[in-house]
Amino acid sequence: MRIIHGAPFARTNYIIWAMKEMGLAYEINPVNPFTGDNKKPEYLAINPNGLIPTLEEDGLILWESMAINFYLAKNYGDNILWSDDPKEEALIMQWSLFGILNLDKKAVDCMLHMVVLPKEMRDPATLKAAQSDLIPHLKILNDHLSGKKYLVAERFTIADLNVAAMLDYAVKSGYDFSSYDNLQPWLNRCLGRPIRVKMNEIK
Repeated sequence: MRIIHGAPFARTNYIIWAMKEMGLAYEINPVNPFTGDNKKPEYLAINPNGLIPTLEEDGLILWESMAINFYLAKNYGDNILWSDDPKEEALIMQWSLFGILNLDKKAVDCMLHMVVLPKEMRDPATLKAAQSDLIPHLKILNDHLSGKKYLVAERFTIADLNVAAMLDYAVKSGYDFSSYDNLQPWLNRCLGRPIRVKMNEIK
């Protein structure tokens, strides 16, 4: 039995997308951070950080979204989302960690303070800082993607999935990527995958 504890609108969506790409069966145990579900004793018993998502599988309890996706892709990806080449594996981890360290929170802040939070809770200064702070990291991605269709090798991997899922928050906030002539087509390519399109259609 594979259970993902979390909320599909949050970072849990990174895990759901990966499992769907690999055709893995799973159940979702709804844990909504906006209603405090993640601070309840029964959830803290499996994830003392009180954050989502958490994966539970045959006695394994694993948290941190990147660790979960690395585990799933490496064990079940059958080279769909992972690679058995050590150099490509290292690059998959490099770009995923680059994303979680430099893009994730900023992109989430863009969406929160542009469209998600009630208007009285939105902070223009936080939004402006997030939008501005993304720029140097987007330039790094844009430069790397020159002449490339994907981040690692010439195929879609968990690195593309992870980073595109993070940037999708900024997309949903209305962030303008049009000046990034390599990044924009890559992002469209990733978010245009049929599985991701269907996920984004679910309200």
